[in-house]
Formats: sequence, structure tokens, C-alpha cells
Amino acid sequence: MDRIQGPTTPAYLQPLAQSVDFKHWQGRIQLAADVDELMRIVRAYLGAWKPHQLRHVPWDLAATALPSCDALVSRAVMTSHADLKCTGTDMERWLLRQMALTLSAASTRLRFLEGFNQYL
Repeated sequence: MDRIQGPTTPAYLQPLAQSVDFKHWQGRIQLAADVDELMRIVRAYLGAWKPHQLRHVPWDLAATALPSCDALVSRAVMTSHADLKCTGTDMERWLLRQMALTLSAASTRLRFLEGFNQYL
């Protein structure tokens, strides 16, 4: 605990410069040691999205809550599908691409972690 500022927030919960850029989250996702840590990272990522950014993605993808691992996988598929079909502005395409890349990477890491845990 920091005596001046109170409890410090773990690094994996602190958004990097409030960025939604995949390159700022890729390393964290790849280094997640377990499913719980991965879900905290993805929730922090979704929390980094600002309302003005969320307005540029389809409403069904703009929710910042992620209740379960199944929801992560579903959201990754839906976001990738929307990314492939996107015909919006450059900003809309860029934001949707960042979300699709990040959630897809997290979904892939989730599959690895769940598979790895079966062999322990």
C-alpha cells in the first residue's frame, strides 16, 4: 500500500495511456498466467474504451461488461465478424479492428490456458 495515495492498483488493471490500441495490450494478453488474470486484463481493456470511441462500434459490441469466459469467446467472434463486414469511416474501421484483434488474441490465449490446465 502506498502511504500517500492509498492502495496501488496492480499493473494489469492499469490501462496503458488509456489506449485501446492492440499493440499496447498484446504483451499483457500473451503473458497472462491463468484464466483469472486474462479476464482481468480483458476487462481492463474494455474499461479503457471511452464513450466517444464506443459510439463508433456497433451497439452490440459496445458493452464494457464481460461476465464470463464464454462471453469473451462470443464477443471475439462477433467483433471479428463485424470487422470483416465493416464499411464505415476510417476511424470506425480502426477502432473495430483494434477491438477484434485484442479480443481474438485473448480468446486464443484463453483456449491455450484452458487446454494447459487440463494437463496439470
